[in-house]
Amino acid sequence: MSLAGPRLDRPSAIGNEGRARAASLWLASLIVVAIVGVVGFEIGEPSLLPTLGPVVGLTVAGVGLLERDGFVSLVVAHALMVTFGTAFALIVLAAPFVARAGIAASGCALALAGIGAAWADIGGDGLGTAAAGSVISYASMLCSLVLTGVMTAVVYFCWAVLTSITGFSTPVASVTGVLLLVAGTAGVVRLSIRWLPIRQVTPRDRRPAIERRLTAVRQRLLYTAVGSIGALIGIGALGLAGVDTVVTSVPLLAWLLSSLSSPLLVWPIVAVGAVSLLAGAVAVLLRRLTRDDSAQTTRRTAAAVVGVCLSLPLLLGLVLIVSGTGLAIGPVLVGLGLVVALVLGPLAFLIVVGGGAVGVGLGLLPARATGPAVAATGLVVAAIGVGRANPLVVFACIAGAILVWDSATFGLGLTAELGHLPDTRRLELFHGAVAVGVAIGAVVIVTGLEVLRAGVFAGGGAAGGAVVVALGALLLLLPVRG
Repeated sequence: MSLAGPRLDRPSAIGNEGRARAASLWLASLIVVAIVGVVGFEIGEPSLLPTLGPVVGLTVAGVGLLERDGFVSLVVAHALMVTFGTAFALIVLAAPFVARAGIAASGCALALAGIGAAWADIGGDGLGTAAAGSVISYASMLCSLVLTGVMTAVVYFCWAVLTSITGFSTPVASVTGVLLLVAGTAGVVRLSIRWLPIRQVTPRDRRPAIERRLTAVRQRLLYTAVGSIGALIGIGALGLAGVDTVVTSVPLLAWLLSSLSSPLLVWPIVAVGAVSLLAGAVAVLLRRLTRDDSAQTTRRTAAAVVGVCLSLPLLLGLVLIVSGTGLAIGPVLVGLGLVVALVLGPLAFLIVVGGGAVGVGLGLLPARATGPAVAATGLVVAAIGVGRANPLVVFACIAGAILVWDSATFGLGLTAELGHLPDTRRLELFHGAVAVGVAIGAVVIVTGLEVLRAGVFAGGGAAGGAVVVALGALLLLLPVRG
């Protein structure tokens, strides 16, 4: 979690901006960490806290870094969201369907995420930005995958055409293939000249001469393409008339025409066209990326870059599935894991952060205390997941939820009234000590009630435990929340 190190939020010295005061958040964080550790041992997963901690912490760091304006910071933020954020979202949404203990694990993940969001001062706006960025990354990943497939098909088709051209042995077929290649290359080079910023990088006093030369080059390329197409039409007409046999009857001419499809002639023409097309495409891409140098454009570009990078492991997963089918089960399982994680994971993250943003927008979550509210909700969910196993642990989760909410909102109130400059640690510690003392008293009372229920009213079963937990929660709520 984001408990130490550089702060991800940028609060002002006074007013309603910024996270809660540090002492209050430290108290709430210690409560959450302690309860998550206890819940892990209760459900038989002692490694629950060290497993969830890094995943949730890096997810919160990714969302918090979205407030930065630098391109590298935004790329790192989106990379953290689509990797660790995906794992966090899958834990929250999928764990309850795996086992009953999964509900407790999901609640613990929410609690850790909520307290981390409180440290990073993440609210509805931050969640909305994260949701929008995940949509862009996901769409970029799918578009890149489709574009990669299309480009692969085009490259394969072009390779088949080129190999067939270089394999021609008859004069007419050789000339036809070369004319097609020349016409296509001339068109591509003419288009790339229009895309490349040749005029813009030329000194101002030499631009008129460069423009005249470019105009002449474009005209010659147009004439070349049109002439090649005209020659193709003429060859087709001669073939229909049966005149092509005259050419084949002259050995020297037939040899010269057949040599036109030699790789020594074909591949240089292909290289010129490919380099021109690549240079023109790069120029267009750079022009579009640098046309609008606003913060919003930088955010969208960073999200798109991460999405394009994600398409590579997704493509690898598809290749493993296709190539391993019928041969080995290992590559197929690895491919399925990659595809499922990359296709469903970002959608799960979008549901989690988008649901939080919608909750803030509808007023279901407080805008200023989104993190503490999520942390308290997570502890309540963990209490539900523990269920009938131990009423004392259930009450500890509920008591922790109340204490986390009380301590964090008290720190937020101090931030709103005093800002971050005054030293309020003694006041926060006094409030926290009183709240914890009340909670300990409530735990002692609930423990006594549980012992009494187990000894005298042993037949009450789970209903008796629920009554004990409810009474303990009421005993805690009355003094803490007044």
